[in-house]
Amino acid sequence: MPSSPPILLQNTMGHALQEFTSITPGVALVYTCGPTVYNYQHIGNFRAFIFADTLRRVLEYNGYRVRHVRNITDVGHLTEDTLGTGVDKMEAAARRENMTPEDIARHFTEIFHEDARLLNLLTPEVEPRATQFIPEMVSLVERLIDTGHAYIGANGDVYFEVATFPPYGALSNNSIEDLIAGARVEEYSSDKRSPADFAIWKSAAADKLMRYESPWGEGVPGWHLECSAMAMDILAETIDIHTGGEDHVFPHHEDEIAQSEGASGKTFANYWLHNAFLQGAGGVKMSKSLGNIFTLADLAERGIHPLTFRYFTYQAHYRTPQWFSWEALEAAQTGLYRLWEAAADLLQTSQPAVTIGDEAEEWRDSFQQTVNRDLDMPGAVAAIHTMLSSKLAADQKLALLADADRVLALDILVAAARLLDLRDGEQSLLDQRAAARAAKDWSRSDELRASLAAGGLDVKDTPTGQHWVRNDVLPSSRGEDAQDS
Repeated sequence: MPSSPPILLQNTMGHALQEFTSITPGVALVYTCGPTVYNYQHIGNFRAFIFADTLRRVLEYNGYRVRHVRNITDVGHLTEDTLGTGVDKMEAAARRENMTPEDIARHFTEIFHEDARLLNLLTPEVEPRATQFIPEMVSLVERLIDTGHAYIGANGDVYFEVATFPPYGALSNNSIEDLIAGARVEEYSSDKRSPADFAIWKSAAADKLMRYESPWGEGVPGWHLECSAMAMDILAETIDIHTGGEDHVFPHHEDEIAQSEGASGKTFANYWLHNAFLQGAGGVKMSKSLGNIFTLADLAERGIHPLTFRYFTYQAHYRTPQWFSWEALEAAQTGLYRLWEAAADLLQTSQPAVTIGDEAEEWRDSFQQTVNRDLDMPGAVAAIHTMLSSKLAADQKLALLADADRVLALDILVAAARLLDLRDGEQSLLDQRAAARAAKDWSRSDELRASLAAGGLDVKDTPTGQHWVRNDVLPSSRGEDAQDS
């Protein structure tokens, strides 16, 4: 792999900016905590998925082959992320909709996939469903019991004994005592040796819809156990990067580390990356429980293109909380449309150069250095706008836009081409206007410009002739191309 420019990532483990070095040269093993499919994914969820997708794109931009796994949690997990009490969200949705948990999972997985396509999220190499990996989860529990990290309670529940894993708390940078005091942990049970111990297998109550066979009786895996089993089985016992939202740091990822490393004796992930929340009105986290969430469908009802939301997330660094408002989203839509318009204007005089010249290469190097510094997408977008205002040749600007869009995934040239589409009769009106201007018939020229504008086509005069752009529609997102990796 080229050594320059380096990829620098803020590792939650150690809380420092570190140069990325993969276990296998040229290959990056990346695991992303995926959706729990009992409901629609809201735009706060999608900020995390866009961040993970951007990470993958930056790695691929630097020449890595990325083996990306993003799971589907279709077993469900309990409210407050506990396993001892509460209502299983998957089963609650099934009962509410008079459907089976499997049908609920299938339905919301399909909707998630469509939303992911609209946002140009690349398809992971593997997208495992938790229900497909129950035997691997049972095997992992057995390994933890055999290594002395887990014990069986009186009712068939199996717990991880935190005291047997001294590094516990390193990811969240806290002591076990502080974590017990400040985090959401299960109610203390006489079954547990310590309040800090957490369930990795829970026996199924009589009314439990989802239940699986195990040596300890019918039950369900712990939510944290699912990701450990899938990541280790599909990728490796040590992976390069694990991503998730900042709410995953504790307990989810802390518990993943304890389980995985307790079973294997190896480092589970070399880099841990976490995105900050998308905040709702008043700086309150977006969540289903608070009822302040919006889906991509809600955005569409307000005339917001799905890629506008992707562009919107680039206006704040992934580790910085971002505040949502309709005004901010509409401003982002204006910014994205202007980017598409600028590309459309260039396409009317040129096509992208086949090769990037020396001067343009300096711009490309600057862009790469920006995205390589912990995915600085605000800086990357600013660099693109600065490049567009430079004196570079049109074909070089277009080549740079195409190159940068490998990371940005904003369909810049595809959308720009659609902004140039002409409808029936419009080419004739443009020809008539060109003839009127040649004859210096300014009145007729203005009349034809107004007629074209009424039909949704803005026309301007440039030294190279008439340029136009549609103003009446937003280009639709691309189709199956969004899934190409």
